[in-house]
Amino acid sequence: MEETNNMSDIDGIKYAIGINNVLGDQALFKEILVMFYQEHNQDGQKIKRAIQVKDMAKAKSIAHTLKGVASSVGAMDLYEVTRALDIAIGDNQADKLAALLVNLLLEFDKVMQGISLKLNVN
Repeated sequence: MEETNNMSDIDGIKYAIGINNVLGDQALFKEILVMFYQEHNQDGQKIKRAIQVKDMAKAKSIAHTLKGVASSVGAMDLYEVTRALDIAIGDNQADKLAALLVNLLLEFDKVMQGISLKLNVN
């Protein structure tokens, strides 16, 4: 039961959505959160660098992938800000990228720190 409590209050993660996506399997959900952290914890900076060097194809690819995995783990606010950035990149809305990137990085850091703290991953 402590495991459930530990995962149910991760900042930025909607536990009910994430656990539902793995049909209630708490061990699998924890494993997926750890993998999400390990495989994607640099994505915010990768997107930022890609935008800075105007590699929009790379920025869009990373944002698109992050959007999908954020949704699958229940990081719905991260999903929404990543979705907005993904759309802006795709629509060549350069004037919106800086503000959207700030929003993404704030939410991204909140989720990654939440996972790191609650699940003791680095």
